[in-house]
Amino acid sequence: MKYLISFHNLQGYSNVYPIAESLSNKGFYVTLLDLTGLYGQSIKEIENSQNLNIIKENSIFSNVRNLNKLQKLCFFIINYLKLNKFSKDFDAYIFSPGGFMEGLIAKKFKKDNKRNYFVEAGVKIYLFLSSQNELKPQSKFLDHVDAYFTTGDLPKRKLNKFTNSESKIYNYGVPRYSTLTSQFNSKINFEPKKINSILFLTSAPGYHQVKWEDEWQKDLIKSLLNSSLIKDFIVNIKVHPRDEYKNYKEYQNLDNVNILFDTNIEKDILKNDCILSGPSTSIHESSFMNRIYLTIWPFDKINNEYMLEESNTLSLEELINKIYFLDKNLKNQVDLYNLQLDLAKNYINIDSVSSTKNIIKHIINENKERKN
Repeated sequence: MKYLISFHNLQGYSNVYPIAESLSNKGFYVTLLDLTGLYGQSIKEIENSQNLNIIKENSIFSNVRNLNKLQKLCFFIINYLKLNKFSKDFDAYIFSPGGFMEGLIAKKFKKDNKRNYFVEAGVKIYLFLSSQNELKPQSKFLDHVDAYFTTGDLPKRKLNKFTNSESKIYNYGVPRYSTLTSQFNSKINFEPKKINSILFLTSAPGYHQVKWEDEWQKDLIKSLLNSSLIKDFIVNIKVHPRDEYKNYKEYQNLDNVNILFDTNIEKDILKNDCILSGPSTSIHESSFMNRIYLTIWPFDKINNEYMLEESNTLSLEELINKIYFLDKNLKNQVDLYNLQLDLAKNYINIDSVSSTKNIIKHIINENKERKN
């Protein structure tokens, strides 16, 4: 068996590299397909195993996610022979995350009676919040996929309903959460403390061309950094990898304010006492790092499956009040953390440390059955 395995961002790479390495160690021919250049992404360090071939793709377009119909046609024509070669040279395709190029490859493999495997890089928030409907793909987006490996139980159940493809969707957890969950299982219990530093996580609506959210986020951060918070707490703004640093450069010289760009998000979370965010996968990850969080999101019902009513807010004033309240009430921190951890376990499989082994076993067995 020859496997083509692609990624186009750090989360995807963290998923597929352990899979690629394990398959290679088992004697399979594996090639990594680096699609970061097609999506305006970059990864600082890509591990270079002698047993893995790496193909790096580039494009005349800066981000193939945002192509119009004519540009998509041009891109397909330019890459037609390449798609044929991929299908000719490989027996199966594994990818994380999905995107326009990944869809073209998977469609070609399916047409040629070859298998495709999709490893979820992050929870699909559009399944939970109506405000994110414009990011929602067609419900048939798994038609060319033979198996979809999700991060946890709740995303699996939501995808089952959305796609009507229950037989294709599996909850083994994903490799990028292996370290997070294994370290959590060995940690001591959450310890409440006075809040000294706060980490605000930006999202990347500009990258996804969601203009209304991009404008709201810029206005929110401007108001946040002109509030009383920066007098009483250190406020760190963690710029999303697909967000733009220039949006926040004007704040870098404010007292008690730091703009963090191109830094390790897990280290940033661990250095802070309370996390602030909109709807983000990172809030559930922070629970596994023994951190509490508060969310602000005025565009959906305050009581929704993605964000707890106890920690969600609809306005900056409400958010600030909750921060001061938690700073003074340590017992409430414990109560809130326990609720958030219970929710996080629905999104992130606590046994993700076994995900690489289980995903590989699934793929190998499925292809053995096919050969027989």
